[in-house]
Amino acid sequence: MIRSVLKASALVLALSAPAWGQHPFLSQTEWLTLRNEAGGTAPYENLRVLTRLHRVPATAEFDQAASFIQERAQEYGLQDVHAEQFPIDGKLEYGLMRSHVAWSVTSARLWQIEPQHALLGDWATDPIRLADYSHSADVEAALVDVGAGTSESDYAGKDVRGKIVLADGVLSGVQHLAVEKYGAAGIVSDMPNQTTAWSGLDAGVVRWGHLDGSLNRGFAFMVSRATASDLRAQIAVGHPVVLGAHVQAEVGAGHWTVVTGIIPGTDKSAGEIVYSCHLDHQRPGANDNGSGCVTILESARVLSRLIGAGSLKRPSRTLRFIWGPEVEGTMAYLSRHPDILASLRADVHMDMVGGDLFKNKSVLHVTETPWSLPTFITDIGATFAGVIRDAATAYTADGSAEEAAVVEIRNGALGTRNAFFVDQTPYAEGSDHDDYDSSTIAVPSLYLRDWPDIYIHTDHDTLQQIDPTKLRRVALLGAASGYSYAALSASQSALVLPFLAARAQQRLAQGFNRALLLTQRPELQPQEALFEAHNLVAQLLRREQTALLSFVAFTHANPQEAAVFTQALHSQAATADGWLDRAGAARGIHGAGAPPWHAGAEAKRVPRRIAAFGPLTFQNDDVLRDRLGAERVRQIKLLNGDSSRLLNAQDSGAIYAYEIVNFVDGKRSVGDIRDAVSAEFGPIPLDVVSDYLKACEEAKIIALR
Repeated sequence: MIRSVLKASALVLALSAPAWGQHPFLSQTEWLTLRNEAGGTAPYENLRVLTRLHRVPATAEFDQAASFIQERAQEYGLQDVHAEQFPIDGKLEYGLMRSHVAWSVTSARLWQIEPQHALLGDWATDPIRLADYSHSADVEAALVDVGAGTSESDYAGKDVRGKIVLADGVLSGVQHLAVEKYGAAGIVSDMPNQTTAWSGLDAGVVRWGHLDGSLNRGFAFMVSRATASDLRAQIAVGHPVVLGAHVQAEVGAGHWTVVTGIIPGTDKSAGEIVYSCHLDHQRPGANDNGSGCVTILESARVLSRLIGAGSLKRPSRTLRFIWGPEVEGTMAYLSRHPDILASLRADVHMDMVGGDLFKNKSVLHVTETPWSLPTFITDIGATFAGVIRDAATAYTADGSAEEAAVVEIRNGALGTRNAFFVDQTPYAEGSDHDDYDSSTIAVPSLYLRDWPDIYIHTDHDTLQQIDPTKLRRVALLGAASGYSYAALSASQSALVLPFLAARAQQRLAQGFNRALLLTQRPELQPQEALFEAHNLVAQLLRREQTALLSFVAFTHANPQEAAVFTQALHSQAATADGWLDRAGAARGIHGAGAPPWHAGAEAKRVPRRIAAFGPLTFQNDDVLRDRLGAERVRQIKLLNGDSSRLLNAQDSGAIYAYEIVNFVDGKRSVGDIRDAVSAEFGPIPLDVVSDYLKACEEAKIIALR
């Protein structure tokens, strides 16, 4: 009985899965050609090499990893494969980003000397034990527990001068207080990071730490929570704990290395599709982000081989592949190559894509672009992800159609037979797509990412947590998406536009549900709630219509071909607005005009961008903090959740900040920008948006008129 039910379920899935006539991006022959070529074994074995290297940017081992990628890219048939170096010294700027510093380590060890003798960390065997940008030291000193170590009260009544502090707060904050202000020699840290539901359950993991490279002294060793608890227990019962720290390291000027290669298209004027990832990470750094690096390498191999052999038609647009330091490498590369920046049309970005579902708890997300950059790009990637997901689900039910499920068990390979857990999510921050998706670069990204990952930034992020089946599936997803972007043409409009419009209508319907709930938000006054609901529908409509038109611009199709679909969306939104008015009437509201502040002078001011390209925050640089100082930044309402009841509830200041600046185009007013980000993330007061834009004006990022 159970087996028959499973068979019936598998049949339903197979019948409901997209048939090739139901989406217009690849033919069935093209899909099968890509699917059969894509593999999970090659990226898994390439990952084995990367996980042996401590790939901190601007270090010798990062350059070793870059050389390995370069050799593989050449072997796989990419053209114009080369590495470029970009000088860094903590002052040089690339676009709006200030460069960081280089780091070189000869040796580092941490010993416990009293009350027992034990080795707590050795760079040679486990480099994650030494925090990035640690300076040289040779010290034997008592260990002082300062708790978090990030506030003045943590040091009350404690003499830490010349000693080593034990702290679990953010390392750079501990460094500024313990080392810079109070004269401690260094730090031992069990700082947690990347919180998930599983955080703290494994007390044996050692987490990656980073000091502030702009400071000229201090070191930090990372220990597990179990080791830190033992040290704290010894201190608590009155046993003097003495440690010996020996570090030989230099922090200073150096270079970043970026590797790139291409598969040429047939029409140079058609632009380029870029594949991006970040090569840097601590050892082993298997999922984050060795997996992304080897998977775009596999996508490159698949496409290079099939296009080179004539199995796939050479697309009009060039495919470019880039491996470099996270965010920093992207900004440096685009700064040096404004011609390439101008030619980019879309990005396929991979950051953590191989985590085993049951070991790492990793679900793959197809991440949308922010609302400031509406695009059809995500829909294509999500479509292919759905094809693989549905086939894999059917296969897990009864073992049929193994090939369609894209498992990597061919020839005894180590892949699992797991289902493909993948979904489509709103924009999320945290990788190079932040640069590409920002308004002054405006290259829409198909961002593929695992989250959660319970071993991210730890010594447990190993090859054993990686699933070759997942690597194969994502390599196929990446290859199919990038090839589709590269080959799209106006001749496909008759099929593509209705397909995209149908998905847009689905999102509008889902958005209406959000808007309906907004009308009932208890913290909003009824009139205010109805305005926010209508604003959400209006912004959704603008987003979906613009996304449809992005296909027209991308392919140079006739804009009139999209008119019937944009009008259908307009009609759907008008119906939704009518339903919202009915919901408002239930709360005693009849008609929802614009609120009074909409007509105010502050709302009518128009900001325009005057600074170099790029967002305002990077891996090691915060532009507002650098230009205004930390104290001024602390006064910005948007970055202080307590300044607004709405912000405090949403706790999303950073992502609002990203989008507020993205919406600055010299045409939108402050009120327009407020309405746009309120629809995307939730209502926010006008004065909070205005205050943030004034800070950006002070920092000479924008000018207000």
